[in-house]
Amino acid sequence: MVVLGLNAFGQNPAAALVVDGKLRAFSHEERFNRLKSSHSLFPSQAASWSLKSQGIDIAEVDKIAINWDCHKYPFTILRNFASIAFKGILGKKPDSGIRSAGDGMGNVIRYINTYRPSNYRSMLYAALRECGCRGPLPEVVYVNHHLCHAYQTYYQSGFDDALVLVADGHGEESCISGYTVRDGKFTRILHYPIPYSLGWFYGGFTAYLGFHANRDEGKLMGLAAYGEAGKDDNPWLKRLDRILKVKRHGFELNPYYFKMGGNYHHARYTDALAKFITDYDADLRPIGLGEKAEVDGKITNRYLLPKYIELAYAAQTRLEEALQALVTNMVGQSGLKKVCLAGGIFMNCKANQVISQMPQIDEVFIHPASSDDGSAIGAAYWVSRQLGADVRDPLRHVQYGAAFGNDEVKQALDICGVEYQALDDPAATTAKLLSQGKILGWFQGGAEMGARALGGRSIIACPTQETIKEQVNSRVKFRENWRPYCPSLPMENRQEYLQSSAHQPFMIRADQATQLLARQAPAIVHIDNSVRPQTVDHEVLPLWHRLICETGKLTDVPVLLNTSFNIRGEPIVNSPYDAIRTFFSTGLDALVMGDFLVLKQGSKRNWQ
Repeated sequence: MVVLGLNAFGQNPAAALVVDGKLRAFSHEERFNRLKSSHSLFPSQAASWSLKSQGIDIAEVDKIAINWDCHKYPFTILRNFASIAFKGILGKKPDSGIRSAGDGMGNVIRYINTYRPSNYRSMLYAALRECGCRGPLPEVVYVNHHLCHAYQTYYQSGFDDALVLVADGHGEESCISGYTVRDGKFTRILHYPIPYSLGWFYGGFTAYLGFHANRDEGKLMGLAAYGEAGKDDNPWLKRLDRILKVKRHGFELNPYYFKMGGNYHHARYTDALAKFITDYDADLRPIGLGEKAEVDGKITNRYLLPKYIELAYAAQTRLEEALQALVTNMVGQSGLKKVCLAGGIFMNCKANQVISQMPQIDEVFIHPASSDDGSAIGAAYWVSRQLGADVRDPLRHVQYGAAFGNDEVKQALDICGVEYQALDDPAATTAKLLSQGKILGWFQGGAEMGARALGGRSIIACPTQETIKEQVNSRVKFRENWRPYCPSLPMENRQEYLQSSAHQPFMIRADQATQLLARQAPAIVHIDNSVRPQTVDHEVLPLWHRLICETGKLTDVPVLLNTSFNIRGEPIVNSPYDAIRTFFSTGLDALVMGDFLVLKQGSKRNWQ
């Protein structure tokens, strides 16, 4: 039984191939076409590669599973929009202070038209023909978006009876869905319909602070940490009650600060939000992308001004409080103490940490591809289960993407005219370079799914000197110097380095560093003493585990600074050619691909 799951024509298109109920291949379209996020595109190359990697032709695919229920378009969705608009007329919208801006609903018609079943099917089949698919095409099955997220996280958690919480921007009609799963039966016990979206709330503040919404929410999360020290004097923690008020078992959100109003400044928040904030402080105006400010004669990013940091901290804290209230509600209703999380909101590692630490919870599984990309997996699971397959498929690693053998790596190096040397022991050689303070590209095995590099496509360094973070930011990633990096460490060392004892293999939840880790590896500890760790099991990722341990033998610190193999604004490298190009266009010192080492001119002698 073969099901091809697709996230198409939306955010971060991706393809997932499920065979007999088990995930066999997964990839993001951006990894192939090199367009960050590839918004609104069809995952043509990802789908073609997924099939080819398993030797499967499109004629052998039983069903195509779409992570969106197009049958609700247009009429059900139009009724919902009409209901929302009517409530807005009866209710009191916040004053925007601007009368000339539009109503913020200009994209609604295009959105509804895209997902009409006949239109969507036409776009889908046309895209498959472009991919070279000939003959009869498989039947298309549309699956509820939040159920896709629920299936992806539950069936890859390894849990039996559990709670599932889905939170994102929105699905067809829903912004938040909570389920109990008992004996394989999903029952929805919690629901927040459109427009009560925590994703819109957080995305609105992301845009207000001068970041790309739907892409840079992680920057807002990282920026918020700088507000921890001044939290007791932060006025926005109380002021935000007018926008998002958290109660014991849920929250109340005023959506008109983000949708259904004039949006002179940005499509992700209304003019009412700008007025609300600037009425308190006129200097806290919306920030444009890349906007700077002068402080004591020095130019800095405007969002680094203390007042904006306070705003970021308040938005992050309010999100965490709202999610805690939802989990409290679900535990109280069900008595279940295992929780599975998915949806774009749960790419927020700090919020995931807060949920994981709740005393009502015994275990938490957060899917490492929680955004819409990963819901393609859930769509394929849902259809496979309808066809009778057992879709229990615990996730141990994320390297389901494109992999390249030594012959392919050598061919790419030869074509590019790159000097290289073959290695008998890549882990030992790489450890030696790392111990000398080198920054390396590491390219091994399959590409990872999700946003994190976990030992397949990584940029690595020794974190024992705090200055290495600035070097990676300025010479390699070309990104903001204040942003943190993450540690990868052996699973058996987690108790001495992390305050939580849980195994955390996917770098999807934050933790607090122990004093030992903060002292030995300062380059991977954030301003608030948090880290976003990957704990590595030698049975799952033996080469990656060995590299970390070999480095530890030379440095006495079995921890690596690990970040994704890309530069700012580009997707993670996918092929050897991507890795070679990135290596020579950055300040990386060395590249280890498969069993080959590449050094830049003049550095070979120094290393030897």
